[in-house]
Amino acid sequence: MNAALEGEKKVVAEDYFLLAIRNWDDKLEDFLPVGDPSTTTQTFNGYPNAEKAFFSTNYGNCPQAGGKDVKLELLHMRFGVPNMVRNRILFP
Repeated sequence: MNAALEGEKKVVAEDYFLLAIRNWDDKLEDFLPVGDPSTTTQTFNGYPNAEKAFFSTNYGNCPQAGGKDVKLELLHMRFGVPNMVRNRILFP
């Protein structure tokens, strides 16, 4: 299987990095899941570019936040299994 996902460039489906910006939900009292339509995601082939995007993202880059906290996650996706690499919470 050598499918590609949409993103900055062609990304191999079996092995890529996913940067996700997850919104806070007051009703759940937790952050919305990565698969939620309000979650902003970006895919990367290599770790260096993904890490650079992770560290360069600040609260001002998250217009969907609406004044609430957001969770920034860098995930390594390997054969459809997410593995947490880095995460942090950004505050207004």
